[in-house]
Amino acid sequence: MGRLRGASVLVTGASSGIGEATALAFARQGSRLALCARRLDRLQSVAERCRAAGAVAVTVRRADVSRRAEAQAFVAGALGDFERVDVLVNNAGFGWRGPLQDMPPEQVEALFATNVQGLIWTTQAVLPGMLELNSGVIVNVASVVGFRAAPYSAVYSASKHAVVGLSHALRGELSGSGVKVTVVYPGTTDTEFFENETPGPLMQPASAVAAAIVRAARRPRRDVIMVPYRLAHLAEPLFGGLMDHLIGGFRRRQGRSARP
Repeated sequence: MGRLRGASVLVTGASSGIGEATALAFARQGSRLALCARRLDRLQSVAERCRAAGAVAVTVRRADVSRRAEAQAFVAGALGDFERVDVLVNNAGFGWRGPLQDMPPEQVEALFATNVQGLIWTTQAVLPGMLELNSGVIVNVASVVGFRAAPYSAVYSASKHAVVGLSHALRGELSGSGVKVTVVYPGTTDTEFFENETPGPLMQPASAVAAAIVRAARRPRRDVIMVPYRLAHLAEPLFGGLMDHLIGGFRRRQGRSARP
């Protein structure tokens, strides 16, 4: 995937945050984009900006990837428009912060349905075409809490651990097929999840994560681990004490959720 101009790129959860920034980053590479999210009005606005930024073509679809039929329809629509999928960015997801005992059951179910099952549905839908062509890149957006869990984000942490485990297992299954799987682990990122907080030196912009996703699509690596940009050179799991320190800075907040 050295060249992204004209490549067919699918991005889930593209209406805001990392997904929006990722769509714009691929647009500047001249890619063809298929974007989905639940909020169609915001998605259409992102699509217009992508066209202005240089995307060869942009299609949008309102889809909740936690619903298998909608996730499959999104991929099928993209295949109908572009005939192939070169890159799938599984970004759709949301979080919830607060004590585990206070998390409503419906939020637990919705979080896993989106963060884990939604990724499975879209991945299953693109794999046959990628395997037939012996090429393609799947970029799964996890989180640093996918290897260093955060208190008061227990279920979110568990969902991102699931994303990491699934990605690593799938990478083994696809070994030698020409289809690559990479995981991007953003640290604290300036998105709607932290919209009531003032960005500080340890909070990275969504554009930084998007740039890492584009690099991963162009030259797939096994894992791309990110902490805020000022500490990026230390961003490896073996720095457990550092990660504990960073994640320990998450403030206790109850009942907060945000979805792209």
